[in-house]
Amino acid sequence: MGVTNYSPKNWDSIEVLSPAEFHARCYSEPNALLLDVRNYYESRIGYFINPKTGQPALRPPIRRFSQWPQYVTKYMTRSNDDGAPGEEPREARQILTFCTGGIRCEKGARYMQENMSRQPADKVATLQGGIAAYLSWINEEVKQGRKKPSDSLFKGRNFVFDARGSTALDEPLEPVSKCHECERASDRLSKCRSQGCHLVLVICPLCEVSKDPRCCQSCLDMHPQNAENESPPEKVPSAICKCEKERERQLWGEGSRKLPRALKKKRDESSTTGKVDIRAKLIC
Repeated sequence: MGVTNYSPKNWDSIEVLSPAEFHARCYSEPNALLLDVRNYYESRIGYFINPKTGQPALRPPIRRFSQWPQYVTKYMTRSNDDGAPGEEPREARQILTFCTGGIRCEKGARYMQENMSRQPADKVATLQGGIAAYLSWINEEVKQGRKKPSDSLFKGRNFVFDARGSTALDEPLEPVSKCHECERASDRLSKCRSQGCHLVLVICPLCEVSKDPRCCQSCLDMHPQNAENESPPEKVPSAICKCEKERERQLWGEGSRKLPRALKKKRDESSTTGKVDIRAKLIC
């Protein structure tokens, strides 16, 4: 998670909701904030919506879970979170967190609860079993005639890290995402073909075979050939393309982007070049 050996101070500090309870809480809680703990490319093809506003859940544009603590520090602990001087403090809120199968929320939601700016009445809850459990519950409710597929508050598909790629209701609804190339409705996942990038993209079957999908023009400029045809690269860190720089600029602000580990290592190694080790070993 980006914090070495992190363990929650109190595992019972947040409320764990069953899929049925989570569904009901989305309707009953007046100040519910639905917060996606997944990476941003996962939420492209599926997300929860707030039934009162019809708006998607808050989806942090982080690329890996190790960026979650940094996101919490920057966006959930702001000094103006409790109201600027002379202003009324904001109302207490119920933060409803979720992820693919509930694993990341085990620590992610508790880390946020321990470190965010809070009102005394603020509460954090998480969906037990994640989106996977929620979809299973909705499927059973549909089979029993208690709900319709359209009653699901999760729209689209649930990204999974195995050969399936994603899962959905037994009676899937229309895609909520569009092809990166042609903008037709699609929920098919692929990757940028630039060597060293491999950013997950939504690419429809037609564009997969008829085009050369790249995340942005600068990535294509840096890697004119795709990864399948390019010769094996030297073991050097890949340059960062324009769209990835822009995403991190919007997320962290100007000049605050963290260096990828490989680039940081190379910089640290270069900073020691030319230095002379003048340490002496004492012989007693």
